[in-house]
Amino acid sequence: MGISFAQIPRIGITAGLNVSNVNESGYGENFKPGFQTGFVADFGITQNFSIMPELLFTQRGCKYDGVNNRDAGSSTLNYLQLPINAAYKFDVRMGSKVFVFAGPYFGYGISGTSKDDVTGSSSSIKFGSGYNTKPFDFGINVGVGYEYEKVFIKLQYNQGISNIYNYQGSFDNYTDNTNFSVRNQNIAITVGYYFN
Repeated sequence: MGISFAQIPRIGITAGLNVSNVNESGYGENFKPGFQTGFVADFGITQNFSIMPELLFTQRGCKYDGVNNRDAGSSTLNYLQLPINAAYKFDVRMGSKVFVFAGPYFGYGISGTSKDDVTGSSSSIKFGSGYNTKPFDFGINVGVGYEYEKVFIKLQYNQGISNIYNYQGSFDNYTDNTNFSVRNQNIAITVGYYFN
C-alpha cells in the first residue's frame, strides 16, 4: 500500500517596496512609499497548489494634502503581519513557474509616526484602548508572481476589511466620529529567496 506525503516546506526570506494609503469613510488620501521584509514558507500540497504563509514587518500609512481641516503631512503605521495565501502555479518552462495567489492577512500595529509638513513636527502614533488607532488589522491579499528555482518576485494588492479607527469621543475632530472608518490599502512588489 502506497502512502503519499506533501512536499517538504520551502523556507525563505522576502523583502520589497510598497505604496500604501488609507480609505477614510470612503475617501482616499494620497499614497505613501514604504517597505516590508520578513520570512516566507511554501507548503506544497500538490505539484501546482501551495499554501504560502509569511511573517512580515510592513509599513502602512498615507500622505495628507492639507484639506478637510488637516495640515499637509503623513502618517506611518508599522505592523507585524501574517498573510496566509493559497497559490496556484503554472509551469512555464524548466525550473520556472507563474503563480496567482489570494488569501487573508492578519496584522498587529507595533508603532507609528505622524508628521506635520507645515510645522515640521512629528509625534508617535500609539495603538490600543485610549488611542485613535486599533492594533489589530485584517484584510485580503491578491496577487501574481514568477518563480525561478529558488528565486521569486511578487506583485500584490492588500485591502483592509477591519476598521482600524478607534472612536475616542470628544478627543476627535471629525463631525460624525461614531461612523468614521479607516481601512488600510497597499500595493507591494517584493522579491524573495528560498533556502531549500
